Amino acid sequence: MFLIWPSLVHSAAIDASGIADSELFTNSKSSKPFSQPRNMTDAEYDQFILGRSFFSIPWVEAPSATTARDGLGPHFNANTCTSCHVDSGGAPTLSKDGQPLRSLVFKLTQPSKHGLRWQLNNIDAPAHDSVPDPVYGVQVAINGNGKVLPEARTRLRIESLPFTYPDGQTILLSKFDPYLDQLAYGPLADDTVISLRQPPALVGLGLLEQVPESEILAWADPSDRNGDGISGRPNWLNPPEQQEKVLGRFNWKASEASIVNQSANAAAHDLGLTNPAYPEELCQPAQLDCLAAPRGRQSPHGLLDLPEFRLQAIADYIRGHKVPQPVALDEEAQKGQKLFHEAGCSGCHRSTLTTEKGQVFHPYSDLLLHDMGASLKDGRPEFLASEREYRTAPLWGIGGRVRAGERFLHDARAATPEEAILWHGGEAQAAKSTFIELGRAQRAALLHFLEQL
Repeated sequence: MFLIWPSLVHSAAIDASGIADSELFTNSKSSKPFSQPRNMTDAEYDQFILGRSFFSIPWVEAPSATTARDGLGPHFNANTCTSCHVDSGGAPTLSKDGQPLRSLVFKLTQPSKHGLRWQLNNIDAPAHDSVPDPVYGVQVAINGNGKVLPEARTRLRIESLPFTYPDGQTILLSKFDPYLDQLAYGPLADDTVISLRQPPALVGLGLLEQVPESEILAWADPSDRNGDGISGRPNWLNPPEQQEKVLGRFNWKASEASIVNQSANAAAHDLGLTNPAYPEELCQPAQLDCLAAPRGRQSPHGLLDLPEFRLQAIADYIRGHKVPQPVALDEEAQKGQKLFHEAGCSGCHRSTLTTEKGQVFHPYSDLLLHDMGASLKDGRPEFLASEREYRTAPLWGIGGRVRAGERFLHDARAATPEEAILWHGGEAQAAKSTFIELGRAQRAALLHFLEQL
């Protein structure tokens, strides 16, 4: 569901304008590269600490002795934001035996009902290009409070696909086939498709939020007028009857417009917390135990588990971290950077963006949708994004993610950046083909460059 209030789409509370690079960026190669707070005023730091508390301290089942931390569930996947964003990065997604951990989310979609209006909790939601399963809703919850049953157990079949470069080097790729067992409320609808989503790192979202729409749209080329094979396009999120367009820039398919809205989405679907964007519990009509579960008590801030001031504090906490950025590239990385541009990777992974107030930064993304080919088709359209389209993933901080053992691509199938490249197709096919034809040393240089970002 996507709902927008003017109070939920606002400029960043922590302003990048006039801040020295050393206060905004870090070249730390520590094990926690995404968790270093920026320099702040006392008032900003108080807000940062408040947001950190609601981001990090476990939520509990309602009713409890405190109204500040109760409201978890009735269905949920995790009890803290840090469960899926360790030190403001991502999180491990697979167990040692190759089965999904709670951070690998199973989304449910009925693409055959593409574009229909649908109802959730008796709210007539805006037109959305994916329709939830009628029994389990938008997302599978693997936990339940009290007498509420977990919706299902998430499972994976993993297929190994060997790939051999022209020079003889072989690499093993993995393809995931998700399925469910121990379903509590009966089978999924016949045409429901399961799509996987892993949590992205939260690095630099505050800067991405401040990029003016005009700069993003300047790179859009939906009809490929320049004939380069790349046709990035924006994901507009509001239904046609709304006159003012709302541009998506966050999530794997650019399906959220702001950090606040994305935080509200995650709070509702991952933790089961009601908030201004999702004021009702996400219980489906067939889930009688969920509908009957106790609710949190009235607090001085109302009935919502996560009232707006707490939601805003979480967003300010996310904004309040330094961004990984190398001071200088070593000789090997400089060679890799040159190959990166020559291969055409920068056609989508735009190196430089600028905020409305003139702060220059280097996320390596254009924040636009691109067709990534049939191999990455996932059965889940989101607003204008088709099943094959994804927002260009920012590459900054990729070295930290490698060191943390995180996986890559929307469904975590790639164990390394190299594997992620080899899954590219569609608009990225030409760049991938060039990468494949490089010599082993050249490929290593390009990958070394990525890991310096």
